[in-house]
Amino acid sequence: MTGPEPAPYRLSDGERDEALESLRTAFQEGRLTVDEHEERSTAALHAVTGQDLVPLFGDLPPHLHPASLGASGARPGEIAPAGGGEGPVDLAETGRSVEKKKKKKDDDNLPSVLGWGGFLLFVWGVPTFISGSVTAISIFLGFFCLMVVPGLITALARRRRRGGGRDEIAGG
Repeated sequence: MTGPEPAPYRLSDGERDEALESLRTAFQEGRLTVDEHEERSTAALHAVTGQDLVPLFGDLPPHLHPASLGASGARPGEIAPAGGGEGPVDLAETGRSVEKKKKKKDDDNLPSVLGWGGFLLFVWGVPTFISGSVTAISIFLGFFCLMVVPGLITALARRRRRGGGRDEIAGG
């Protein structure tokens, strides 16, 4: 393997997942047999440090090396060939667009809050209102206001701060 040696730090679950994904890609490209893929995947799952992954990727092309090995074959800002032969891909640009998509997904919890509120209303609120018990209705409304309303206000404020008006709420 060319390039810097991986740091001797402990691997995270995400880094192990990335290594498994790289091995899966190598298998799909026909670079590994079923037995080799199984053996290397098991070793990747049991890897403790980045150095434990080095022998698993030594005979594979650099574009398949996980980032935890420190030499992925392309540095940020360089052009690298795409996996499917689609031509060059700017890795730095790809990374930024992925970050934006993740951030947008994490910020948009309005559907979850509405789903949670609807579930509570249907499962607990409707029977409570049908029963007519003032105590039960008060408990339900208090719980609903504590658990759903703050999340709803936060989700709407984030959406508004991001610039999403009525069109975004109605159209998605």
